[in-house]
Amino acid sequence: MRPNLLLKMFTIAGLMLVLVVPLLMIQGKISDRSAEALHVKHQISRQISGEQQISGPLIVTPRIREQLVEKRDCHSGETCTAIEQRRVLDSQVPDLLSINGDLQSEMRYRGIYGVPVYRSVLHIEAMFPANWKAVSEPEQVVASQPPLLLLRIEDLRGLVERPQILVNEVRVPLIEAELLPEGVGSNAVAVALPDNLNGAFTVKVRLNLNGTESLGALPLAKETRMTLRSDWPHPSFEGLVSPVEREINNEGFTSQWRTNNLAAASVIHCAQGGAVCRNHGQALQVRLVQPVTGLLSSERALKYSFLIVGLTFAAFFLFEVLRRHPLHAMQYLLVGLALAMFYLLLVALSEHIDFMLAYLVAAVSCCMLIGIYLMAVMGSFKTGWTFALSLLLVQGLIYGILMAEDYALLLGALLLFAALTVVMTVTRKLDWYAFADPAKTATNAGFNAARSQESSGANAG
Repeated sequence: MRPNLLLKMFTIAGLMLVLVVPLLMIQGKISDRSAEALHVKHQISRQISGEQQISGPLIVTPRIREQLVEKRDCHSGETCTAIEQRRVLDSQVPDLLSINGDLQSEMRYRGIYGVPVYRSVLHIEAMFPANWKAVSEPEQVVASQPPLLLLRIEDLRGLVERPQILVNEVRVPLIEAELLPEGVGSNAVAVALPDNLNGAFTVKVRLNLNGTESLGALPLAKETRMTLRSDWPHPSFEGLVSPVEREINNEGFTSQWRTNNLAAASVIHCAQGGAVCRNHGQALQVRLVQPVTGLLSSERALKYSFLIVGLTFAAFFLFEVLRRHPLHAMQYLLVGLALAMFYLLLVALSEHIDFMLAYLVAAVSCCMLIGIYLMAVMGSFKTGWTFALSLLLVQGLIYGILMAEDYALLLGALLLFAALTVVMTVTRKLDWYAFADPAKTATNAGFNAARSQESSGANAG
């Protein structure tokens, strides 16, 4: 391969590296706008409440137990065991936990960014067994306090009103937060169980709870059932298990969960040990997901920027090869900057209008600019606008790849394969050495012209 052809190829590669700078600047702008959207989410969460997770109700009994512990301050200097008295919270989970709730959702905005919030009314019912007063390892118990019925809520700021807790259909007053025993956590709501309560009993709780984006409940029972209804049409079911039944349409969703203590053994063991369990992965949870935002779609589109720039530069290079029409490096660069401007327009427009319309406006605008420019550069209306329309077609194909998330890799690979096929087809008979050597090109051109004249003379004779 001759040096001048290599120089041209290295120049094109260098121009693509130069275009990394504006494309990275656009990527930085997307990151800044995403950070601003996240900041707005945190602002709204602070004013309304955060993501909510409910734990309980549980029976919690503060006790002092004698326990064997390992110590290193023995006289021999080695590890030994000793008996110490420690404060613990013994917990008892219900046999059956039933949660029934309705969520009313809306979007809360700060400027152009928003986050889904909800107001929920939850009815919780728990059935405790007759042996709830039984004490495990009673020989270790030194002292006990009266048992409490405890309910934990992730963010207490979301409570619109004080929870209503009924034990055997009798409303029980809440214990004030400063009177709660140490270790129950700062997000606990509790009542004292009646002194005359014996045998199996039922607890009913009514919560009027606000939250942001997600709502979940830990399945702290031998059997847990949860039913949620909402007017949000884009739910994402997360956590321990998926709903056994769900119905989703444009007017909202209805979902039902069923699980048991075998599936939720780890979180129940944590709760029975007195720990404050906040493992979101073990909850029955729904998230109010926003449809793909303009920023996210723009970021995905930017990943294909070098593919579009590479295909455009390859088309220019083939034009030089096949038409013998040299293009200056500055002309490559200006077209590349116009393609980079497409992504900046896309980011700016998608914050205010639908992403599909923003993509169409940005693509048509930049392709028209490139078409008008190339019409003058190449001295041909047809050639300039053929390039522009071809580029618009490629942009349309990229949009199709963006929309087909599950098939993005397949469609992208097919597009690259098609581009390589076109290049190899149109250059299969090209003499690259002749193109690279101007002297040889001129000699071949004169030779071909002479042969053409001889052939014409022979035909005339």
